[in-house]
Parts: sequence; C-alpha cells; structure tokens
Amino acid sequence: MAGATDVDDTVETFVVYDLFRAFWTRVVGLFFREIAERNAHLIPRTGPVMFVVAPHHNQFVDPVILLMHAMRRVYFLTAAASMRRKFIGFYGRCLRGIPVERQQDLARRCSGKIFLEDRFAEPTVISGHDTRFTQEVQVGMKLMLPNSVGQARVEAIESDTRLRISSEMRELAALELLTQAGGTAYKVAPHVNQDDMYRAVYDRLNKGECIGIFPEGGSHDRTEMLPLKAGATIMALGATAANPELGLKIVPTGLNYFHPSKFRSRAVIDFGQPIDVPAELVEKYRQGGDAKRQACDDFLSIVADGLKQVTLNTPDLETLKLIQAGRRLYQPTQHSLTMAQQVELTRRFIKGYTVYRDLPAVAELRDRMADYNMQLRYYGIRDHQVETMRVGRAEAGALFVWRVVWLLIMGLIALPGTVINAPVFVVTSVFSKRKARAALAASTVKVRALDVIATWKILIALVLVPFLYTVYSVLAVVFVRRAPTWAQTDVIKQVSTMSTVAIYLWAWALASFMSYTALVFGEQAVDIVKSIRPLFLTLVVGSEHTELLARQRQELSDDITELVNELGPRIYPEFSTTRISEQLGDGLTTHSNLINESADAFHRKMRMGEQALRQRINSTIGSRQTSPQSEPTEETPLAGPSEDKPNQRRGSKYAFNPPTPRTMETLNSISPMEFLSTVTGAVLGTGSPSAESSDGKHEAGSQFEQTRRSTPEQKKGLFYFT
Repeated sequence: MAGATDVDDTVETFVVYDLFRAFWTRVVGLFFREIAERNAHLIPRTGPVMFVVAPHHNQFVDPVILLMHAMRRVYFLTAAASMRRKFIGFYGRCLRGIPVERQQDLARRCSGKIFLEDRFAEPTVISGHDTRFTQEVQVGMKLMLPNSVGQARVEAIESDTRLRISSEMRELAALELLTQAGGTAYKVAPHVNQDDMYRAVYDRLNKGECIGIFPEGGSHDRTEMLPLKAGATIMALGATAANPELGLKIVPTGLNYFHPSKFRSRAVIDFGQPIDVPAELVEKYRQGGDAKRQACDDFLSIVADGLKQVTLNTPDLETLKLIQAGRRLYQPTQHSLTMAQQVELTRRFIKGYTVYRDLPAVAELRDRMADYNMQLRYYGIRDHQVETMRVGRAEAGALFVWRVVWLLIMGLIALPGTVINAPVFVVTSVFSKRKARAALAASTVKVRALDVIATWKILIALVLVPFLYTVYSVLAVVFVRRAPTWAQTDVIKQVSTMSTVAIYLWAWALASFMSYTALVFGEQAVDIVKSIRPLFLTLVVGSEHTELLARQRQELSDDITELVNELGPRIYPEFSTTRISEQLGDGLTTHSNLINESADAFHRKMRMGEQALRQRINSTIGSRQTSPQSEPTEETPLAGPSEDKPNQRRGSKYAFNPPTPRTMETLNSISPMEFLSTVTGAVLGTGSPSAESSDGKHEAGSQFEQTRRSTPEQKKGLFYFT
C-alpha cells in the first residue's frame, strides 16, 4: 500500500507539474514575439541531465524559456528566499523546485561599526565601536560588508569589540570601508548546511531526471557572464562519485535576448554539446582537501568554456553594439539568416573581434562604423531602413501614402483591444520600473536592473488583466440589462434574451479576442510606423542626400565582408562564404496561430501592393523621360568599382556634418499642409505646391522648393559630405 501511495503521489505531482508548465510556457510565449532554439537535438532523451544556464538576464522568465524547449521535465534550483514568497513560492513548489538557502538571504545587520585597527600588523583582527560581538556573532558565521564588497569567516571572538577572521580582506573597496574614519556598518550571516539540498539533487539525478541551475548565482543585466559559482561542479562530481554508473551529462545552455525587458521582443536559446564528467576529476574529488578543490576548479573551467560557446560575452555595451552593427553589415550570401543563425554569427564576430581587434584594418573599420552609426542616430533610423531611402521622391511619396493607408487599417483593427488594455500597459510599466529601482539599489552587479522588469510585467499583468476583463464583463451585463432607448438595437435585444452568465462569458471572450487581435495586428502597425520615417526623410531632404548614406553603407558592407572573408578561415577552418547558413545551423521558431497567420497575410498583401505600385511608378517615370541620361558630375560620382590599389582597403569618402541652423529653420518652417501638398505633387508629378497661395505660404513653399532643388553649394550647407 505504501508503494502504491508513493506512485500515486508521483503521478499526481507530474500532472500538477505538467499543467503549470503548460500554463507558464503559454504566458511567456505571449510576452515574446518570437523564441527560437538551436541544437535542441543535442539534449539526451534519457538519463540524468544537468542544464547549466547562463547568462541569467531575465530572472523568473529564463527557466520558463528552457522549459519551452527542453522537451523533458526540468527541476530548477531556486533561492529559498523566493520559495518563501507567497505567490512565487506556490508556483515554485508546483514546478518541483529545489530550494537553496543562500547566506546573503539570511544576513542580518548588527549593532555598532567595525574597523581595522592595524591594517598591516594584524590584518585579520577586526575591532568595533559600540559592538556586541559576544551576543550577536558566533564562530563560523560570515562577516559581510555593505554592498558585498568583502566578506570573511569569523575565526574567533575575543571580546565585544574584538574578533578575528579566517583571512584578510584584500579587496580595495573593503579596505577603504574598514579604514575610513568612524568605521563601517556590517552584517553577519549564519553558516548554512546544504546537505539537504545536495541530497535532493542527488536523488533526482539518480532517478534519471533533469536539474536546471544558473551558476552565476543571481540574475543581472551585464553584457558578460558573472563569475560562475562552484555549486554546479560540486553537484556533478559529488553525484558521480557516489554513483559511478550515473552517466550524468552537463548541457551548457545559452540564453540570448534582443530586448529582454520589452513586451513582444525576441529571444534565442542555444544548447551546447553535452559534457561528460571526467573520471580523473571524480577520483580527485574523492580524495578531498586540496585535490577536491582543484577538481572542482578544473571542471568549472570546462563548464565555463562550454557556456562561452553558446552565449554572447563582451566587456561592455558599446562593444556589443559595434559587433551587432558589423554582423548586420556583413553580406555572406544573398539568403537571409534566421534569428538563431544571426545569434551564432554574432558569437563568431565576437570571437573574431577579440582576436583581431588591434589590426589596423579592424581599427579603421571600427572608426568608420562609429561614424556611420552616428549618422543613423542623427537621422533617427535603423540600419535596415537605409535601403528604403534609395528611392526617388515620386516613389517615396507613393509608398508613404500607401503605408499610411495600411497603417490606418491595421490601427483600426488593433484600436479596440489597445483601448481596453491601456491600463495594463500603464500600470505594468510604472510598477516594473519601481521594482527595478529597488533591485538596483540592493545589488552590486546590476547595471540598470533590466533583468527584473519582464518578470514583474508578467506577474502584474496576470493579476490585472483578469480583474479588468471581469469589470468589463460586469459592465457589459449591466449595459445590456439596462440599455437606454437609443441603444435598443436588434443586436442588443437579441443579446438581452440570453442569461446573465452567458452574457458575462461572451463579454469575457470578446475582450480576450479583441486583446489578442490588437496584440498581433498592433505589432504589424508598429512595424509600418518604423518604415515611414525613411520615406519621410527622402521626401524632405531629397534622394540625392539619402543616396550618399546608402552608398556609404554599401562600401562599408563590402569592406567588412572582404575583411571577414579574409580573416574568417584563420579562426574557423571550415569557413565558407557560400555555405554560411549550413555552418551556422538551423533554428526552430515557436510562434504560429490563426491570428498570427492572418496578420502575416495582411502584411504580405501590403508588400505585394507596394511592389505593384513601385513598378507602375517606375514605368510611368521611365516613359516620361525623353532626354538622354545626363553624364555623372563631380557632385554625384558613380558608385562603380573602386580604383584603389590591390590589397589596400579604401577609407570612407564621407565625413558627417549636421545641417546648419539655417537649414533646420527652413525645414521646421514647413507646415503639415505644405508637406502634404508636396507629397501629392511628387506622387502625381504636378510639380511644386500651388502658386495661388498667400504670400506667406508662397514664401514657405519656395523655401521648401529650394530644399528639393538644391544647387551643389546649397547641398553642401544642407548635409555636408566630403
């Protein structure tokens, strides 16, 4: 009977686990627009597995993304402090999380202040002002300084104002606090016995189950991984030492987000080659002492190397932006890369840049890319939008009007759902930023605490959205039952014949449908909004100026591609410019449903209409051109092949200079009606704005016409490129 009960409990636990796993994966799937995976086929289908996941950039969202793609039940090690929270602890227990007690979570502040009385003669002796060491501190506790700048184990307590630590604190920040006038505040944390946690981990692994662990110890928003904790290696070596036939596999898992805190952003999860636990390190672990510590350090280095193969690590944000810009400009083939392949290509760019960053050719390209990115920031556009600006005024005007029409269609579809969910957007934004500020104040590793924002957005929305829909549904019932005379339409009369519960449920379903439709069609509308600005710039400044930026991009892209093709084989022997997509591997994207497909169909219709419109405009303009094509002038050089010497990479011909104040004053003086008139004239080919306007308007229109038909000298004042 006892065995049967255990089996029933296990089955019931798995049912609860599977239900909550399905729930959270759907919720997180709604938060992200696209989640791609690479190399999930490398995950062992049977036997014990330990997923070592990094970087920990999205707090409680990271485990769910692993659950979406691991295809096996994974049980995570979770901070016991989080498990003690009412809401998070409930879900953590349902997902069979293993609590891990951390010393920093149990730390408490003590009375008085401490200082180093003699830093050089007695660096391990801590003295105190108004302290009560004999009452508040015990031998074996950990003495911790503010902001985690230093910590040490208490070796002996000599009096209320004097104790001895096991080793001196060598960190500069710790020494500054301990030697400052008046001393520093401090905390103590009790020794934590982790035997129960290790026993639970070993039990799961011996049953052939999977464990998930974040070896950095906590979430953060840095561009590089934090130093890894030794806990994962102790678990792996300890479990294998206790059971030599275990066959444990370590799977390095990398999480890469494009914008981790933004709603409807994108993410990629990458699984590395499984790592076996080396038998020689297991033997060292059994010996204990220094050999045990050396075995853990050696295995930690192996795991860290595996994680570096599936993560993006740069020393700072500027370097990461530079690498991503270079990856976008690189043109290996004419085929587009999937999101997972883009992440892998970025990883290879980081490795190449780390090796060759000091080469003169790399330094020269780095400066040119910085200049190009500065121009993009000035124009307010993205790199992928530069090609959109390579159109004439007539074509730009037609596309502008066309996309505005589609924007109105998409916007009208998304408007109802956007309105009813506006309170959710406002409240989640305000509260998540407040939580981020609190997390930043309590952390020494976070930069802006972006790692907690997505978690709090999801948690707040899970409470607020059902509450709002309940309110809307109740209001719908009241409106139907007490509809005024003017609202007594046939539809309302028919609905009023339904029961109150039915009306409530139909209102709830309608609100859900409107919200999801707004979600999908709204993001399509946002994409259209982003594509309008390049067309607007072309209409205002003219294609003769935007063409220069496009040429600069093309030359920069050619030079980056040439350099990568030259240096790539030195790092990756299998490098081939014609098989880049095969080398990077395939990735699976998880987003497919009826509404998504409907929105994509709308988007395809818009693109097909654009192509037909552009062909018609180009054919019309071509038929109107009766004069032969003019010869290229000095101001408009041909974008032909370079005449540079062999093996000498050309420098940038374009030096960016912002518009003059006079030019900006001219552009700012253009009213919306004058701009619309100019767009209409460009589309219809009717020339300049109407000359029958008033004197003031005619003057402004003449200024705009001067901008459109600039002489070489005027062009130099507008956007100066040399």
